[in-house]
Amino acid sequence: MEKAGCQFGAEAIKKDKHKNKKMNYVNFVGYLANLDNLDDLYIEFNADSESEALIVCLKDSLDMNSEVAIFGIEETDGDLIFEKDENKYVELFPLEMTQEMIEEYINTYKGISNIKIAESLLNYRINDA
Repeated sequence: MEKAGCQFGAEAIKKDKHKNKKMNYVNFVGYLANLDNLDDLYIEFNADSESEALIVCLKDSLDMNSEVAIFGIEETDGDLIFEKDENKYVELFPLEMTQEMIEEYINTYKGISNIKIAESLLNYRINDA
């Protein structure tokens, strides 16, 4: 019975395009590190599973405390900085690349914290990417 309620909740999230999960960047890194099913991410962030590529963006600026949003590349037009619904977003990395980098840090540096991974990815994006 409880499971049916969860499914109903997920359907409600899918239907409301403006009900994206609000999560800061550090928490998002932890979320991705422990994500078992990509479908959960599509529901949580109302991401377009049909998009050619999903882009992880930070609201307002590349900052550890910025809110994360995920957009289809079709919504960003490939721009690194863009506006949507009167909000500014800055591209971090494509979702697939973000997942791969987080996994690489976890496998290379056993016991690394989400904060350290988040810092490393931001530093890479700002200085090298």
